[in-house]
Amino acid sequence: MNNEHTQQDQTAPTKQRAEVGLSIEVVLLLVVGLFFFLLGLLLIGIYAGSLPYTQDSTAGFILVLASLYTITMGKTPLGDVRRSWFVVIIGIILAVLGTLSIFFPGGALSVLARILAALVLAIGGIVSLVQLFTSEEGVKIWMKVGGTLRQLTIALGVMFVLEIIVGVGSFVPVIATNPLWALVVVIFGASFFYAASCVQKVNRQYRPEETKTPGSE
Repeated sequence: MNNEHTQQDQTAPTKQRAEVGLSIEVVLLLVVGLFFFLLGLLLIGIYAGSLPYTQDSTAGFILVLASLYTITMGKTPLGDVRRSWFVVIIGIILAVLGTLSIFFPGGALSVLARILAALVLAIGGIVSLVQLFTSEEGVKIWMKVGGTLRQLTIALGVMFVLEIIVGVGSFVPVIATNPLWALVVVIFGASFFYAASCVQKVNRQYRPEETKTPGSE
């Protein structure tokens, strides 16, 4: 009896750890999605004048998120690159610039941060969308295979198109101050949740080792 209880006590935590198998990519998608989803909801109150808002802080946080992608996965607005020290340093610089813009909005660095944040979204969306449709392992194969890969293709396509729209819209004050812009940002955030769900399904089906937690076997 004691042995049975001991085995159950040992296997219960193991099963719990195995259920949490989220890759870094999925976690980042969820974090970025949560940021834009909440931003879109808050913009409703901001446009109504009931909440304070600084575009500089928002741009700074976008740069911090971009730096996380660069440092952890080597994903940049210009495409995927090898995580060399040069790339890591670029990511750290983006994080520092973003952090300064968050805590000290309104300065000269904040103007640079707003421009960079818009470029990160617009250029990153364009490059990612082109790569999705031209890659040998992209749309052509994924759509033929169907199932979760087809869902992933649609999810990424929608997310990249919205990323371009949000990036370009950030350059145009008339668009960014329109109340409908809040809805666009909310949908953009939700697209990250959908993409994260699809990536997780693909990882479980085609790359199960990425969803395993050390010690879960």
